[in-house]
Amino acid sequence: MTDETLRLACELALAARRLANRRRRRAERRPPAERPPPRRSPTQLAGDRHEAAALRLLRAQGLALLARNLRTRAGEIDLAMRDGDTLVFVEVRSRGRTRYGGAAASIGREKQARLARAAAHWLPELARRHWQGRPPPARFDAVVFEAGLPQWLRGAFWLA
Repeated sequence: MTDETLRLACELALAARRLANRRRRRAERRPPAERPPPRRSPTQLAGDRHEAAALRLLRAQGLALLARNLRTRAGEIDLAMRDGDTLVFVEVRSRGRTRYGGAAASIGREKQARLARAAAHWLPELARRHWQGRPPPARFDAVVFEAGLPQWLRGAFWLA
């Protein structure tokens, strides 16, 4: 590789970097409503469908939606719902095969601990918004989909 070829390659790389930075800054200046939604994988789309089906099932049982997809560094709460005076944190899980125990078995100790940390993070905010600041009784439910069929597990796990 000659010095001239190397110089030309460096100039082209710098020009490409400047162009990419300009495009990124221009996209960041656009209002969020004009930005295209992020692309979702087929697995994420299936998860979205199961979450929507779980929400329909729980609403039909009289629960009221408070929030969806509450994210923290510790984890994510799929649905936060109200069942009378109880705050319900709902985990939605799906498995096509029951080979390794199925969807309910996939909520192991580590997942339960992550959900508990995420719930502890969001509990004060949800109490402020919906219970005038008083922490309500809370429970962890799960809606599991085995071969496409939903099953609601009230009190799927408890914190020890």
